[in-house]
Amino acid sequence: MSGARAGRVVSLESIIVDLGIDVPNLPPAGGDVIASGSRARVGGGFNLVAAAARQGTPTVHAGRIGSGPHGRLIADALAGEGVTVAGPVDTCEDSGFCIAFRAPGVEPTYVTVPGAESMLRPADLAGIRPGAGDVLCVSGYDLMYEISGSTITGWLGECGAAPLVVLDPGPLVLDIPVAALRALTGVLDVLTLSAREAVLVAGAGPPDEQLHRTVRRRLGLRDGTVLVVRAGAAGCTSTRGGSEEPVTTPGRAVEAVDVTGAGDTHTGVLAARLAEGAALDDALAAANAAAALSVTRRGPATAPRRDETEQWGLT
Repeated sequence: MSGARAGRVVSLESIIVDLGIDVPNLPPAGGDVIASGSRARVGGGFNLVAAAARQGTPTVHAGRIGSGPHGRLIADALAGEGVTVAGPVDTCEDSGFCIAFRAPGVEPTYVTVPGAESMLRPADLAGIRPGAGDVLCVSGYDLMYEISGSTITGWLGECGAAPLVVLDPGPLVLDIPVAALRALTGVLDVLTLSAREAVLVAGAGPPDEQLHRTVRRRLGLRDGTVLVVRAGAAGCTSTRGGSEEPVTTPGRAVEAVDVTGAGDTHTGVLAARLAEGAALDDALAAANAAAALSVTRRGPATAPRRDETEQWGLT
């Protein structure tokens, strides 16, 4: 997975608006609380394309965008990052949003409302022509949508073996239809999971040394697919082939203030470096460094620029 590629990152990941609401506590059923603050930020697949674009890699968003206020926020954010918009603008629907309720001392609670991004159709991708050096990024969220999921799996099956396909299933990995995951196994080049997501897939908590093997078997990954398990400050481990022992790529010790979007940063930088033709171990090292830098900043799209990771001795 290296050589002279000089490709693009082409993302099929849907982009939504994150609405954060600060509350003193989560209300009981039928109750109400007064919020102390709120904010609207572009999130979802935006975190990944921003991370890739900040590496100086040509980056394309091929998903569907709405035409309402959320869609306009998304279009402005993509333009600000220099991301090419190749997908259509839905003239009838706005983009979706996710409401995050944040109370002191508890994990945030989320509600996602799908919008135009969940209705990607085959005609929307007709003009997307992935090249041999491109890296195509897919999110598990989109595989869960009835319309977008079937569109994406069908389109990827027609792309051939030339582009690299990277899938980040996300925290709802167990809710993705088995048929959608199986449809991708023949074209999937990289599957990247958080440690928590890997344990969910493996089930029953297998020993660490068997985690990769169990995940690979349960998802039916082919030997050529690289499995990456992200472990935060500990870095990540990777395997290719069911009998291969996991290889550890060390992480960076930092004082984390906000881990929001760290996984997206990791995946975006990994895709960007692979599109450039970097070797897998070098791409993972750069992704680890970028994710570490991102958690030292507050907010969702906090991926560093390439020159910032280069200050850590990476090229």
